[in-house]
Amino acid sequence: MRGVNRKLALIPAILLLALCIPAVKWGLADLNAYTTRHEVSKWESENRLPVPEELTKARVAIETALNWSRAPEYYDYLGRLHHYNALISDNPLLKSTALQEALVSYRHSNSLRPQWPYTQANIALIKAKSGEFDQEYQHMIRQSVSSGPWENGVNIALTEAGLLGWLSLNMDERKMIIDNIRRGIRRNPDHIKVILNRYNKRSLICANLQRDVYQRKLCGV
Repeated sequence: MRGVNRKLALIPAILLLALCIPAVKWGLADLNAYTTRHEVSKWESENRLPVPEELTKARVAIETALNWSRAPEYYDYLGRLHHYNALISDNPLLKSTALQEALVSYRHSNSLRPQWPYTQANIALIKAKSGEFDQEYQHMIRQSVSSGPWENGVNIALTEAGLLGWLSLNMDERKMIIDNIRRGIRRNPDHIKVILNRYNKRSLICANLQRDVYQRKLCGV
């Protein structure tokens, strides 16, 4: 009887341990993800691309985090790191491979968190940079515009994605991109201007923007 009582007494401890395991896993995952968040935040604040060693450090950290938790945020970060890898690569094959790896990560994140506009906008951007102006590209433009029209990161990603695929878009989709740019210049005119100049589309967009103080700020007229 004593043996039975001892076993019964262990049940609450076992249950408590079972309840603690997910929390421990989450804690270990977030600890590693913090390294990646910190690195990405640093690159953004310094307005620069990472060097390969920094990129490797951040990628190892987020992949370790994913071993503990399959959180959509971590797949988003992994997608961003692959994108950075494409940006710093001079090899066309490596660049293309990195973009496809970014797309896989973003798609996985989107499957876990289907209403997150940043992921949708980044899928559209990666598709555009890969020259894949297909139904998925167009769908992600529409979805991100619907889910996060006033999100700064969405405005920036969609501006580039839309300009890259401008000729593939129909009239409604072009209007979505123009409206997205109009919202973007209210919060980040300098960044939007850089993108427009990069793709030599500033005159085109300025001709289609509603004439107001924000249009004048962007177009100088």
